[in-house]
Amino acid sequence: MNLLIVESKAKIKTIQKVLGRASWRVLPTGGHIECLPNDRTKHDRKEVKKADWAPTRDGLPQPPWVWEDRGEAAVRAIQAEAEKHDQVVFYLATDPDREGERIAWHLERHLRDLGRCHRVTFQEITARAIERAVAHPGLIDQALVDAALVRVFVDRLIGWRSKNTAKAFVPRGTASMGRVQTPTLGFVVERELEREAHIPIPFFEVVARTEQSSWRVRFHEPRDPAAWRGDDGKPNPQRTSDRGLAEGADEAVRAAGALTVTEVRPRQQTDPPRKPFETQTLLRAASSRFGWSMKKTNKLASTLYEAGHITYIRTDSTRLSDEAVAAGRAVVAETWGDDALGPPPEAGAGAGTQDAHEAVRPTQLAVVALPSEVDPDARKLYALIRARTLAALMAPARRASLSLSARVPDLDRPLRTTVSWFDVPGWRVAFAELDGPPDTTAVSVSVGAEITLSPSQPDAPNPLLREDATKPPPRYSPAALVKQMKESGIGRPSTYVSTVDKLASRKLVESDGGLKPTEAGRGVWLGAAPLFVAASGEPIFESDYTRRLEASLDAVARGEAAAPGVWVSLRDTFKAALLEAQAARKSGELTPKTRGRLEDFLAANTDLAAEAGDLAALTEAEGLAMAARFRQSGAAMRPSEAQQTYLDKLLTAGGLDVAEAAAAAGVEVSEPLSRADASALIDHLRENVDLAATPSTKQLRMIRSLAKKAELDESSAAALVGASELAVLTGGRGGTASQLIDLLLAQSRAKRAAAT
Repeated sequence: MNLLIVESKAKIKTIQKVLGRASWRVLPTGGHIECLPNDRTKHDRKEVKKADWAPTRDGLPQPPWVWEDRGEAAVRAIQAEAEKHDQVVFYLATDPDREGERIAWHLERHLRDLGRCHRVTFQEITARAIERAVAHPGLIDQALVDAALVRVFVDRLIGWRSKNTAKAFVPRGTASMGRVQTPTLGFVVERELEREAHIPIPFFEVVARTEQSSWRVRFHEPRDPAAWRGDDGKPNPQRTSDRGLAEGADEAVRAAGALTVTEVRPRQQTDPPRKPFETQTLLRAASSRFGWSMKKTNKLASTLYEAGHITYIRTDSTRLSDEAVAAGRAVVAETWGDDALGPPPEAGAGAGTQDAHEAVRPTQLAVVALPSEVDPDARKLYALIRARTLAALMAPARRASLSLSARVPDLDRPLRTTVSWFDVPGWRVAFAELDGPPDTTAVSVSVGAEITLSPSQPDAPNPLLREDATKPPPRYSPAALVKQMKESGIGRPSTYVSTVDKLASRKLVESDGGLKPTEAGRGVWLGAAPLFVAASGEPIFESDYTRRLEASLDAVARGEAAAPGVWVSLRDTFKAALLEAQAARKSGELTPKTRGRLEDFLAANTDLAAEAGDLAALTEAEGLAMAARFRQSGAAMRPSEAQQTYLDKLLTAGGLDVAEAAAAAGVEVSEPLSRADASALIDHLRENVDLAATPSTKQLRMIRSLAKKAELDESSAAALVGASELAVLTGGRGGTASQLIDLLLAQSRAKRAAAT
């Protein structure tokens, strides 16, 4: 019996259908099966704390591996299936990347005593690719495994050993640092600092609308000393700082009511097609075109891949296989004619089953649209991927344009505009179903022509005198942040989405018209990160260092560098930087964490104020010593932020105040409340108050989101389950909050189904 092992359960049905059941079984792992020890309640405490392993005589370190949450059950199920048969051959078909290679390596360690293990990969889940892969099995690529292992060791070392320094710069709560996470956080923080330092530069502009275009008054020439200049110091002739000049222009254009064309300059511009999608360009395109989150796009793309509609989605390649190029060119020629074809792309690597990654593309380019039963958004994403793939094989578009100048009486400044169309639509016809057909209607304008202004509207005067000021650079959207990661050479397609998600889940960034750093995020980047400096003087957490670290892992993956040597070099560099960071922290100013601890003591013990003095004058070492003295003396501390939040929630649920809760618990509490008092009250209330009586914050947030999509206000949504308002909903699985969520979700699904 042949057992083919994949990561995702969603792939099984498609693959099993291709291989048949006579001599094949397809089983999943659910992802990684083993990891380094990380849970003190389950694993050896000494191993959990460890993050530094010496290479063995034969190569890389050999740390103990422990089961992932679902790993043991998955492997036991595979072993149980194998034991049903006299002879078994394993085909390890985990994902075709470093992490997939590492999973295959872990699997082989557990399965090789039960049968031969082959490594197979396929870029697409189609009959052709699957049959070709199992017909030409290979071995596990140890260089890829070694690169994945070094990454795991380095990430463990940096994450485990830097977190105490990170926490020191967060007043309350926790924080973390990471090889890719921290420089990515740096982009967000530095952008926010730019925004805060931005000084708005006011300007005026006058815009006049005609049937075919919008015209702008050209107030100054670039070399004019009075020319308006933006944040970058470059002149913008269509803006002015002179209010009187702008108001005069507005009056003159309004009084004229029409423009007289004084100059017509034709131009032609070649518009080459974009390359096929790689991971980050797909994420960005779906974000800008459809407004989707990266998580949504990633999930939809995974669904399309697992169903066999598109190729593997985690790739930084824009290459198409020879087979895909031939199939795509045939579709282009049949659909739009031979003239629509561009030159063949440069030949890439062969289309063998173990070939390097391709771009993201449809597996069957002749399939115009997916069946109606496929999720509507997945169909939209497929259409976008197909259009981009075909367009990459097509001829450039050619845009024709007319640059026009015009005058009005009583104004010595011209008005300018450009009108354009495609005289050769080229590759843009591939996007016709998404964008509509490209505009190929030629425009003819001659000197001396008079063009009438469009009528003014109450909310849209014509001309429009616009007064504004320059804006700070925009905050990063998640997709734009991924682009920055890609351009800086940090992260990889398999980690883009998870890295940005970690920044949010660890409360280092928040969403506010884009990604904005939290107080914790600022502390990590501006306080902790600068302390980590290599012996060469290079900051460890700057993107340049991270990029070179990524390059060293790539060299291991290609077999160009010895993994043990790379690991030792990276390990020793970081350990030296960590020692410097720890020394710098203790000798520097009081950190926010230590200040917060001292403030907690002072808030509960006003008599300690004289001893503490001016906290701003303390060094970190002095602050730590003072906190130790307070603790040894038995001084109380005010409740932690988490304690206070939880206590308030319990008090609200029980309808009690602090005095009533203390009386019920039979304890005396101080004023102000101490940390020990809060702990005693929490212990009593936790046993006597049903928190399920109130909806969770997550439940309420989800209800509001679903109600907004259903175009319901909060009271109307609450009425669906017989409640007057959201505040009176009940929590827990059987509560009215849960019932309302189920009802709103069902309405949403029914609405989508009706739309298709």
